[in-house]
Amino acid sequence: MTVRMITKKEFPEVKELKKKFDIFSAIDVKNSENIEAVEFFNKDGVFRGFGKNTKKAFKNAKQTLKSYYKK
Repeated sequence: MTVRMITKKEFPEVKELKKKFDIFSAIDVKNSENIEAVEFFNKDGVFRGFGKNTKKAFKNAKQTLKSYYKK
């Protein structure tokens, strides 16, 4: 399992999400089965998205975050 921080160079959208949703950390986790997870941490919890690559996992995590605050 590898864990690394997601930077704004990789995904420019991270900067906007950090401001809008008060995210203090965004990480990418890759396990041995080629499934990746992106996790956003803020004061309300951890928001995760899963996918076969980082781009799809990022999109799913962003959707999870938006749907939580939509309620």
